[in-house]
Amino acid sequence: MPIYNLNKIKMRKSYSIAEVASLFEVDRKTVGRWIKNGLKVIEEGANPILIMGSDLEKCIKIKRAEKKIPLKEKQFFCMKCHKAVEAKKGSERVIKTGKRIGKDNREQLKNTGICEVCGTEINRYLRVCQ
Repeated sequence: MPIYNLNKIKMRKSYSIAEVASLFEVDRKTVGRWIKNGLKVIEEGANPILIMGSDLEKCIKIKRAEKKIPLKEKQFFCMKCHKAVEAKKGSERVIKTGKRIGKDNREQLKNTGICEVCGTEINRYLRVCQ
């Protein structure tokens, strides 16, 4: 799913299918599929079909959550396999990126390794609490 800018949506405004399509630069048929798959409309069978901004935002947030792949502690997301994988044994290492992050100016660390499925290099930034 592309990244749609939710800041463009006004919560208390109603949108027609054409307005939603132009707002996110998608085809009107795409918006029609969203309605068929659960996007709530203001009144069934009315013409024109209107969608509340708050319902549109809620629908997009649900679609984003469905696409998320939760990772366990030792897992990485492989961009080639498109799934959560573990690194080959012995290939995993922690690297300092040289950047400072956060309000407390802590050092950024990156965990890197080789995908055990396809052999691609995989990376994951670590959350370090000091």
